[in-house]
Amino acid sequence: MKLTKYLAGIAICVLSLQFYFQTQAQQLEIGDPIPDLLLDHIVNYPGGSARLSDFDGKLVIIDFWETWCAPCVKSLPHMQQLQQEFDGKLQVLLVSTQKEATIDAFLQKNNISLPSVTESEYLNKLFPHKSVPYQVWIKDRRVFALTAHQAATSENIRGVLSGKLSSLAEKKFDFSYDPAKPLLLEGNGGQASDLQYRSLITGYIDGIGAGGVSTDSLGRYKLRALNANVRQLYTSVFRLGGFDPLARANRCILELDTAKVLPPGTIPAYAPEVRDKYFSYELIVPPTLKDRANELMLQDLNRFFGALYHIRGTVEKRTVECWVLRKKPGAEKKLASHSPEPENSLDKSGIRTCRKLAFDDFVRSVSYLYHKLPFPVVDQTGISGEIDISYPTKEEDISRFSDYIERYGLYLQREPCTIDMLVIKQIE
Repeated sequence: MKLTKYLAGIAICVLSLQFYFQTQAQQLEIGDPIPDLLLDHIVNYPGGSARLSDFDGKLVIIDFWETWCAPCVKSLPHMQQLQQEFDGKLQVLLVSTQKEATIDAFLQKNNISLPSVTESEYLNKLFPHKSVPYQVWIKDRRVFALTAHQAATSENIRGVLSGKLSSLAEKKFDFSYDPAKPLLLEGNGGQASDLQYRSLITGYIDGIGAGGVSTDSLGRYKLRALNANVRQLYTSVFRLGGFDPLARANRCILELDTAKVLPPGTIPAYAPEVRDKYFSYELIVPPTLKDRANELMLQDLNRFFGALYHIRGTVEKRTVECWVLRKKPGAEKKLASHSPEPENSLDKSGIRTCRKLAFDDFVRSVSYLYHKLPFPVVDQTGISGEIDISYPTKEEDISRFSDYIERYGLYLQREPCTIDMLVIKQIE
């Protein structure tokens, strides 16, 4: 009688410890030993319960699944085929959180004879995951692999059984990740170093400067236009990372409700009443996309402002009034550089002297000097190569500037030209 009570007491203790473990289960990692778990609510299994030790000597694949998971359901016939192929050496054990009756009916309807633990809680605590299908491979009562269902192949199973395969790729989950927060913000889901490509647009931000371009230590190319209005953002597409004539304000045509889109020019950007008309933009791309960064910026602006204001920026041929740079006979000879060394100097009166200057750079300089004029400067000389030239940089009257450069056989003439223009316009 005493022996019977003693044995009953041991049994109660064992069951109590089993219950405690299964309610207080701690996450297991690869290589960890697994206790002799009691598995219950099993459909397609004699008696409806089993212990992990019942499968000793076999490779056990615990396959977490649910009936609403399409990849899970799709993989069931494959897992059943593997069970048949490695019968006696493998035990596939499905695990679901759904009710026993639901799983039983589903498996019968789909002719799946694999056993499935149902209403599982403790196995999910032992092997937490954020998505299914998810598989745990157990060999010799230790966690061999925590992996995806794609790892379940005949080749891998043979490799594990024979000992030739010592590991499988691990499927990891970041349980600190909050899907309600932006990815990578404050380490949510990873660090800034994980970024390969990102573009973002914000409102006005106090005290961050004007932007620019840079390359970080990882080789990623960054392009920023900060605290800029719509027109400034679109012209920045052609200004950042180089020079394009379309970066000039006089190469931009506005065909939109400017009062709705642009702030009054007399109010500073930080003023509360106009802050909603200023935006900050940043683009980060890998080195392979550096040459396309400005193109991608234009696409981003069109997507955002197309939705916000129903506007779009495009490059179009337009006939507009221009200051056309032309040449007289003999201009090339007068301009041709004979200087041994380059020079770029500015005297007190504002006269800039350049030696061995690329003619294109001269045109860009003139375009910049008069970018606030309503008509853009356009080169139609056909001149190329290096030149020696001096020209005024403080002359506000472009006609007088033209008179000055006539000594080199150059002059500026106002006339209509058909040229590329940045057009920001309303769309339907």
